[in-house]
Amino acid sequence: MATKEQRIAIIGDVHGNFGALTAALADAEEQHVTDYIVLGDITNRGPEPERCLRALRQLHPLAWVLGNHEEVYTSLLAHRFTDFDGNSKAVMAIVTSNYDRQRMTADEFRWLAARPLQQNVTVAGVRLSIFHATPDKCRGHYTEPTAPQDHFDHVLAGNNADLAFCGHTHQPVVRRTTDGRYVINPGSVGQSTTSWPRGEISRACYGILSVADGSVGGWTQRYVPYDAASEADLAGAQNVPYAELYQRLITTGEFTYTTENVAAINARAGLDTVAHAAIANDQW
Repeated sequence: MATKEQRIAIIGDVHGNFGALTAALADAEEQHVTDYIVLGDITNRGPEPERCLRALRQLHPLAWVLGNHEEVYTSLLAHRFTDFDGNSKAVMAIVTSNYDRQRMTADEFRWLAARPLQQNVTVAGVRLSIFHATPDKCRGHYTEPTAPQDHFDHVLAGNNADLAFCGHTHQPVVRRTTDGRYVINPGSVGQSTTSWPRGEISRACYGILSVADGSVGGWTQRYVPYDAASEADLAGAQNVPYAELYQRLITTGEFTYTTENVAAINARAGLDTVAHAAIANDQW
């Protein structure tokens, strides 16, 4: 007798954008999703990290892995930021994490920092490998959409998973391994990055995997519109660090967090001093 189909929403890279997450979760409910998997980077950069975390935790996801921004929390708790003068991106990581910590409880901050790099889960007999960028690293460009074929072969090498799901690049992509399996990135819920004007700009991107009886029934890529202008206004009203970069990214699709842009804001706003004070206070 056939079992009931399970429909799993694959969600990642929310980046504190609760407006986009709300739209994605409403869409998932309309699509009769039964389960959730979280690919990391749910917080950081956007104005409402705590609301994003709490909304997803109450759904009891089947898996939840560490993103590179949450890995910063891990480093802060372990006191690894000891020499960051002149490193504009390190300053930004500290400042944005400090913003998040002021909005989350200590337990929430530590819970996110303790997520695993990779998880294997089996749903309706289908084996899934879950990670943020690669199984052993949650940052870098290894699985970007146009990466060489051997990169995608490598992330499933030695793993008997039928499919792999990853995030990090903020761009939806479906790639096959040489042995015929799939590596899928559903894109970013909260910070879709694209130069394609008819694509993901100001849309919450996620995907739905359908499985039943040990077989994949389908993969659906979802592009859900949300009010990016209101989200941008909220970021300004709440004095989000680097708000101008966040606002431009979510409304245009342009990747704005370049070293040059970040360094200019650090210098203008004196954020090196803010970062040093946050490290000295050690209130993580």
